[in-house]
Amino acid sequence: MGELKKVKLSDIRENDVALRTVNRESEEYQGLVESIRSKGFIGAISVRERFEEDGTSYYELIDGLHRFNASKDAGRADINVDVVDLNEDQVLEAQIMANIHKIETKPIEYTRQLKRILTRNPLMTESELAVKLGKSQSWISGRLSLNKLASEQARELVDEGKIGLSNAYALAKLPPEEQADWLDRAVTLPPDEFIPQTTERLKQIREDRKAGRDSSPAEFVATAHLQKLVALKDEYSTPQIGPSLCQRNGVTTAAGGFAMGVAWALHMDPDSVEIQREKDAERVAQREEKKRQVAAVRASKKADKLAKELDEATSKAAEAQAAAVSVS
Repeated sequence: MGELKKVKLSDIRENDVALRTVNRESEEYQGLVESIRSKGFIGAISVRERFEEDGTSYYELIDGLHRFNASKDAGRADINVDVVDLNEDQVLEAQIMANIHKIETKPIEYTRQLKRILTRNPLMTESELAVKLGKSQSWISGRLSLNKLASEQARELVDEGKIGLSNAYALAKLPPEEQADWLDRAVTLPPDEFIPQTTERLKQIREDRKAGRDSSPAEFVATAHLQKLVALKDEYSTPQIGPSLCQRNGVTTAAGGFAMGVAWALHMDPDSVEIQREKDAERVAQREEKKRQVAAVRASKKADKLAKELDEATSKAAEAQAAAVSVS
């Protein structure tokens, strides 16, 4: 550790070589800005003193790029720094080590701590907690919704990063008894596909309950979701998919062509629906295969247990018989 002091943000310059860039649009960065704006800056960033050719001194940032930029965006004038004396090679080493040893808090750990805060403060609302933590209410609500994940497997997949937070929030909205059947899709599908599917399923459940119908999962139902923007731009500049779709499906009118184009943009044209159907069938087959494997393992363990119990019973019977013969 070097010299701890407070300096003006205007006296600090970013390092020309940084391991990470700042995404000012990300939810995490916006939350950091709000936290610093409402709570101030705790801790210190690492800098080293440098000099211009005319002898004017300034500070060069070593570690704390996000906190430095967030402090500026939060309107702060100064910041706590740890002034260290490092050469060029040592600066690179320090940046690498700072990122290597940075342990991110897992989403489920965040959720448990948030729930603990609200439990200890029963009169506190989610809005008040959001203000205290410098987060948006939607961020708090999303994290707390992870409490509704029905299985430890789902929570582990979220912590491991195999299920992204957007998909995790959508998965948590589903009834607990259905979540297991959606796990594989939560892992494999991008949010722009998974979220519309869960939204459609929730809509179906609400409608069925309102009408007093059985809300059991239906067979395959195609779900509308937008094509990637790059695919739309490519098709706009060089039409290939549209003419082929229209020709193969007997579309000959302008209105029919427009309708087919809209259907393709929403993944609801015949080709896209068939791809969705094949993926769904593959997921069902994989799920059934997993069930068969689990059942086979359970049956094998049960058979081994029964065999062991039979051997033990046979051995005890033989010992009892030998003891009886010995006594007689």
